[in-house]
Amino acid sequence: MNSFGSQFMEMHRSGTFVMANVADAGTARALCGAGVAAIATTSSGHASTIGRRDAAGDVTMDEHAEHTAILVAASTVPCNVDAENGYGHEPEDMAAAVISFAATGAAGMGIEDWSGDPDRGLYDRALAIARIEAAVEAAEALDDPFVITGRTEVLLYGLDGGLDETVARLQGFAEVGAHCLYAPGTWDEDTIRAVVDEAGGPVNVLVPLGRPAFLPDGSPALSVGDLAEMGVRRISLGGFLYSAQVAFAADLTRQILDSGTFQPTSTTG
Repeated sequence: MNSFGSQFMEMHRSGTFVMANVADAGTARALCGAGVAAIATTSSGHASTIGRRDAAGDVTMDEHAEHTAILVAASTVPCNVDAENGYGHEPEDMAAAVISFAATGAAGMGIEDWSGDPDRGLYDRALAIARIEAAVEAAEALDDPFVITGRTEVLLYGLDGGLDETVARLQGFAEVGAHCLYAPGTWDEDTIRAVVDEAGGPVNVLVPLGRPAFLPDGSPALSVGDLAEMGVRRISLGGFLYSAQVAFAADLTRQILDSGTFQPTSTTG
């Protein structure tokens, strides 16, 4: 099995790259051919393909690992794992997840601080940091480099503390060795700049494909060049790419059914 760990680790140290989240091997292969620098799993996309919800526990770690191995086998670039909450609550669970996903040939994984349990909600900050620390320690014990991304859901879910709590959590993840820092919900330029400037390490930004405008004031969507200028290291597409694929297929089918022909009037989904 080829290891892309060293390459993926180095990609987080300089420059800016796009990481496309994919839900199947065919898409992974096609995007590698298109020149994408890295791929990643998408928990929402994977769950959808097997008729499950995107919720912690609805897809097991073993199922996700098997899915990851299929994507890795189809790819010629590093693959990152969207590992939700790490498939457990305690730090030792994070170590088990790292070992499981590293065995698939993946080059890294991200761990959220949302428990997946609405009654429990967000892990308190100290536990969230301890979970990332355990993942980093497990990664360091592997034979090949393995990128750990510390992720907080504070902004995405509009939770208490907002940007201040987001930055504090990301800084905590950086202090215990996280290789990449991620706070989905950074939709505007000011927030992105604040996170990049203060997080304490390389930052991933999620781009919401399909939105009419990236910025709340209606100005044009930020480009790869704009995000690179801000210092964003990694740009991910999350489940938006899979959703766009599904929407395109549905739109194309509707046009065929409505027109009664196989020459649709539009090719946009």
